[in-house]
Amino acid sequence: MRQNSPFSERIERGVIAVICLDLVLQTTETVDAMSGAASLFYWAGVGVWLLYTVEWCIRIRQAEDWKKYAFSFIGIVDLLAILPLWAFTGFDLKALRAFRLFRLFVTTAKLATRTSAVAKLARAFRFAMDEAGALFAGTCILVITAGFGMYHLEHGVQPEIFASVYDGLWWAVVTLTTVGYGDIQPVTAGGRILATVAMFAGIGVIGAACGIMADALREASDGERAG
Repeated sequence: MRQNSPFSERIERGVIAVICLDLVLQTTETVDAMSGAASLFYWAGVGVWLLYTVEWCIRIRQAEDWKKYAFSFIGIVDLLAILPLWAFTGFDLKALRAFRLFRLFVTTAKLATRTSAVAKLARAFRFAMDEAGALFAGTCILVITAGFGMYHLEHGVQPEIFASVYDGLWWAVVTLTTVGYGDIQPVTAGGRILATVAMFAGIGVIGAACGIMADALREASDGERAG
């Protein structure tokens, strides 16, 4: 489909409106007070899926190269949005509920693929791929080192809390990401020293990630203006 044609723009606006309606339906039907309108939400969901099907058919019909669209990320997301409707016969309400999480994921993905800000973010990720990969590798090394170290420092004192290296790794992930659940805490002097180092390292990792993404978003914005 020609991206800049008036027809394409109308389709995009209509799709975004349907996606927003779908998100409203999916969130509203979880309210207890709306339990009496289950059948209404059911048929509204079927109607939304039918609209998604019409959209997919129109895009296949209007695409200059339908294979290129069908196997693109947007095309796959569009197809996943309609598969649950046609994969089961009878429109069983229980089957529809079983696919609620899948439907929510695909709906938000469809909205994301049609948002310019998300497209800019995707370009920024491509620009930052090398730096982000290096940061991720370094973070994995920190997590493994801190997890193994904490296990060996704390296992003798807290055998139930640090029963295995996996408990140490869980603590390392929670600490380095600055989440800090507090479910696992060191009590030895060595463990607390390691925890202090890990906390500062986590702040550095978050700061580095923010800096990388800020530079990448700036590059993506500059490239968009230049294009």
